[in-house]
Amino acid sequence: MQLINATRDEILKPLQVVSGIVERRHTLAILANLLFKKTGPSISFVSTDIEIQITTKANFGVGSDDVTTTVGARKILDILRALPEG
Repeated sequence: MQLINATRDEILKPLQVVSGIVERRHTLAILANLLFKKTGPSISFVSTDIEIQITTKANFGVGSDDVTTTVGARKILDILRALPEG
């Protein structure tokens, strides 16, 4: 199932915005994750540190499925940065 159709840089921009408040060490492990919520072509990226919540949206989703999941912020950023540009 394909959920996103975008270049590396298109995905990195919103992720870098929301990952700014994610710390490496948390007493609550879920706070090290980013929330991905896809509704049609719109994708929301959300992060929080309990006091502050940052949300950004992008329109590069594909398919009609609505999907919500979390992924480790540092891990997804490291993977995307390792990909070739373009």
